Amino acid sequence: MIDVIRRFLKSADFYKSLTLIIATLIPILISEYYFANVEIGFAIALGVFYNSPTNIAGSVKHRTIGMLISIILTTVATLLTGYAAVNLWILLPVLALLTFSISFISVFGFRASLVSLAGMLAVVISFANSYINVSVFEYSLLIGLGGLWYLLLSSLFNFLNPKLYVEELLSDTMDVTAKYLDIRARLLIEKNSRKTLSTKLFEYQADLSTKHETLRAVILTRRRKAGFSNRTRRKLLIFIELVDILELAIANPIDYETVDALFEDRQESIEPFVNLIFEMANQLNYISKVILRGEKVKGSSEIRRLLKRIRESIDVYKTEVGLIEGRDGFYILVNLFEYQAAQAEKLNAIERVLNVLTINNSLSSDNNEEARFLTPQDYGFNKLRENFSIKSSIFRHSLRLAIVMNIGFLIGEIFSFQNPYWILITLLVIMRPSYGLTKERMKHRVIGTIIGAVIALILVYLIQDTFVFGVLAAVTLVLALSLVQLNYKTFAVFITLHIVFMYALYSPDVLVAVQYRVIDTIVGGVLAILSNLFLFPTWEFMSVSDSIIKTLDANSKYLNEIDKKYHSKEGVIVEYKLSRKKAFLAMGDLNAAFQRMTQDPKSKQKYFSEIYKIVELTNTFLSSLASLGTFINSHKTTAVSKAVDTFVINIKDYLLNGIEILNNTELTNLHASEEVEQATLTLEKKYNELTKNYDKILLETNGEALTEEAIALEIQEAKLVLEQLSYLYSLSKNIVHNIKIYQDYKNKEYV
Repeated sequence: MIDVIRRFLKSADFYKSLTLIIATLIPILISEYYFANVEIGFAIALGVFYNSPTNIAGSVKHRTIGMLISIILTTVATLLTGYAAVNLWILLPVLALLTFSISFISVFGFRASLVSLAGMLAVVISFANSYINVSVFEYSLLIGLGGLWYLLLSSLFNFLNPKLYVEELLSDTMDVTAKYLDIRARLLIEKNSRKTLSTKLFEYQADLSTKHETLRAVILTRRRKAGFSNRTRRKLLIFIELVDILELAIANPIDYETVDALFEDRQESIEPFVNLIFEMANQLNYISKVILRGEKVKGSSEIRRLLKRIRESIDVYKTEVGLIEGRDGFYILVNLFEYQAAQAEKLNAIERVLNVLTINNSLSSDNNEEARFLTPQDYGFNKLRENFSIKSSIFRHSLRLAIVMNIGFLIGEIFSFQNPYWILITLLVIMRPSYGLTKERMKHRVIGTIIGAVIALILVYLIQDTFVFGVLAAVTLVLALSLVQLNYKTFAVFITLHIVFMYALYSPDVLVAVQYRVIDTIVGGVLAILSNLFLFPTWEFMSVSDSIIKTLDANSKYLNEIDKKYHSKEGVIVEYKLSRKKAFLAMGDLNAAFQRMTQDPKSKQKYFSEIYKIVELTNTFLSSLASLGTFINSHKTTAVSKAVDTFVINIKDYLLNGIEILNNTELTNLHASEEVEQATLTLEKKYNELTKNYDKILLETNGEALTEEAIALEIQEAKLVLEQLSYLYSLSKNIVHNIKIYQDYKNKEYV
């Protein structure tokens, strides 16, 4: 609990919330004590509040430009809403047009979606202001002034503490990586929960892909702008190790059914591996906490002890089962040991980086090469035109939001709600393009509001002290703003507490305020759910095929680069690393799309089993592909035979067929199956010829050494290439087979 509190108090979100509070309080206090007109201060404070969502990590240039656009947008939105509010029949179309236009900006990505949120906040909260004693034009200028003031202050605070966000993101990435490894360990022993655990593994992998992409952008952008300082070098090295840990895990898939069969009566041989994975997960979790505290990391002696115990358990297995009779089990144990030893070394490297004061500049400093790893964002007009279609989920969401905002406003006016704009705020913060996310946020919002209202009422009736209410209002606002991204339900609790305490400062009738707060939240939540169900609904089954296509294309390009590297025998090249990154990101996006699908209503989870099978197969395909790529990248390999080329061509053709089926285009002719059969025989013959030598080496060394040199690298290569290419070919056929089933169901439905 202490670590959780410490982590929260040192978090970037808490730091930003304090910045926001300072930025809002200063103009209010100045306008009250020096100009005797608090309305000016409140208007400037609102400008601060509107533009606060756009203060996110990234390059100084992107953050500044994003905030400037947000300031212009909030100023214009306030101006238009203020003038339109004089007449209901003018206001309704203006509200719809502004809502759609501002919401549609989010097609440009995450930063643009926060600019969109800022603009929508300006539209909605404008209804709470009567513009008494100040004109609409003057009020809008004050909103813009507040935004500029916040840009200046937040830039100063970010300059004074530039490392906070990156360290927190590194810590969060370590924490999720620890959870990912924990699931891998549980998959080995929890046989009856493997389907659920596999789904969870997909979720963590998608989350890690997103975090890696964010870290890559932040660290590399800062390095390109500010040079390669010791601090930046340290963070980059840690990031590289975290990426490698995920790649190593993906590149070393475990055939759980084979492990179950081979070690059904020898669980003591698997137990040390499970314990080691758990211990590495615990160590990563520990490091994720230490990195925020700025302390030295203590290495885990338990990891070294478990590695030694694994060696001993392999020796016991070798003695009791025999090298020849237990060959398959022996190979599995040796491969698992090598994989986990490599993971332990990655952990050790992170510990060294954190503990060593100065890092040698041994990394490449080619900024042009690094720039290729930054994912560019398309801000062109074509992006708007491409998404201006009912097929676009953002277009549907914007249209849906525009309609339901008008409905919510009319309900508030017709039934004379105390604060009808609360309905609009609820709609704004709850509604998301997908039903599942909207439903989840609605549940958290309603539960959090009710809990906050009950707690607030109890405290108000017990305390009866306006000074305490003022302190509590300030504290709960800081906590609410700190938790808005971290825990939405808890955010709803604290923001409700803040609102009630603010009312208690000026009005004795707190119960009425609480009543309307709860009613408005429920009305807004119900409208949000109903609109997502019936107004241009967006279901994941409608768009998941796009994610499948991108994944197949990325995997095909990754395979192509692996094949090039296998032929050229060159070191790690940029194209190989780029293709690997894109394959991992595409797989992460597909996993995220499938996760969203599981949140849709059961009746809208169409083709669920078919899509799940495709997602499962593509994850396995990428794991096998990464395994092949990692081996070729890290070992000296022999000349490539024509049989390998045959496999690669046929696998790529199957992946291409899968894309063509999903696009309903003409299929590329596949090669004759006899080609692959002959290629398999060729590779098997090579492997069988080497197997005798393989057994001979094992017997001569008595299996003492577990490294590739003792087992014979050439034989290991022949075995892995044969197994992985055969497996990839089989997977590609199965992927296409399941895509055909999925597409047939879809086509029949639309006939």
